[in-house]
Amino acid sequence: MGGLSRRSAILAVPAAAAGTAAVTAGPRSIQTVSFNSTRAKNTLPLSPPVGAPFIMYLALRDATGASIGDGSLTGMVVDVIVTVPPKLVVHLKLVFRLPGGEIHASSMQVRLVPEPGKLHPLAIVGGTGIHASARGEGTIEHVTADVSAITLHIDTP
Repeated sequence: MGGLSRRSAILAVPAAAAGTAAVTAGPRSIQTVSFNSTRAKNTLPLSPPVGAPFIMYLALRDATGASIGDGSLTGMVVDVIVTVPPKLVVHLKLVFRLPGGEIHASSMQVRLVPEPGKLHPLAIVGGTGIHASARGEGTIEHVTADVSAITLHIDTP
């Protein structure tokens, strides 16, 4: 019983008292960035099977149409929902190369393209350069077959 009692006592002690350093959150800022992405290259077939991998190369533009960078999307079809028209369930990993660094994001979407007005959530999971510690979330709206509106809420320390 001695080992069990000691273990129970250790598990009951707060992490800071057990020798784990507590991390206090410093001031954080949230920056909202919005842009459009245009599919420049796309390997997704018109009738993809479950398990089909695909990539897209993206041209990124601001609200005035000026180029602000590029990006890529790698995805996998994880399900096909048989409706008219059919919908795809896709897992996506995205990289947006913007001035100052990259933003990396991930999402799982039930996609029907185009689908104006439908906002698909995405998670910001990191980045490079000035976005190296980026976290947050955002949305993608498939406005046309080739253009998507992207809004990112970037949380950085």
